[in-house]
Amino acid sequence: MSILEVKTLSMHFGGLAALSNLNLTIQEGEIRGIIGPNGAGKTTLFNVISGVYRPTSGHILYMAGKRIDGLSSSKIAKMGIVRTFQRTALYHDFTVLKNVTVARHLQTKENIFGVLAGTFKKMEKEYVKKALEIIEFIGLGHLKNELAADLPHGHQRALGVAIAIACKPKVLLLDEPLTGMTPTEKAQMIGLIRKVHQQGITILMVEHDMRSVMELCDYISVLDFGTLLVEGTPDEIQNDENVINAYLGTEDLVTVCTSS
Repeated sequence: MSILEVKTLSMHFGGLAALSNLNLTIQEGEIRGIIGPNGAGKTTLFNVISGVYRPTSGHILYMAGKRIDGLSSSKIAKMGIVRTFQRTALYHDFTVLKNVTVARHLQTKENIFGVLAGTFKKMEKEYVKKALEIIEFIGLGHLKNELAADLPHGHQRALGVAIAIACKPKVLLLDEPLTGMTPTEKAQMIGLIRKVHQQGITILMVEHDMRSVMELCDYISVLDFGTLLVEGTPDEIQNDENVINAYLGTEDLVTVCTSS
């Protein structure tokens, strides 16, 4: 059953079409990879789905046909579509625990300024308890009292996922979750994405690391100049001549497509 549908979606910036009549159907419970060369429209697609941009035309349907195109980012997040960013959005002067606790508060009607102005002790016990559970689940329990600014890059990205989980997503949009990571950090993040998926969360992932995409994703959509080039399983995508041609000069994909 589909959980998210993109219907004839277009996004123009002046005379430039970043997305053009794009159609996608995301099935509930899958890990969907969104790939394509630089400038293909991947991040623009995430921006439109998450409410950062209002589309020029077309619409987006979520869970039983609810239209979400044009809604604010906060409303879309509260409906269960939550996004991480290429650059992790953290409160760097807050501890790991406080970052996740604040994210829990953002899902309520409580004024965020009241949350930030209050002391840690005044935060409701239930939010702190749930935040601790999420931190343990992510594997950062031993760092709960560390400042976000002091965490290594891989742990900061994991904290970004923890913050997203605290917002109770049904659909999680991961925007380049492996960027800048060492091989060890990538392996840890891949394991974390799988754990999150096993909680029943549908995942859309934009990522340039093709080996990781092929390893993680059930199905892959390839964008090129804002249009859908092809879709398929990882095996189908690796052997599709149109995909290989679109990626000519991109070493990672050429290596993946010609291996095995």
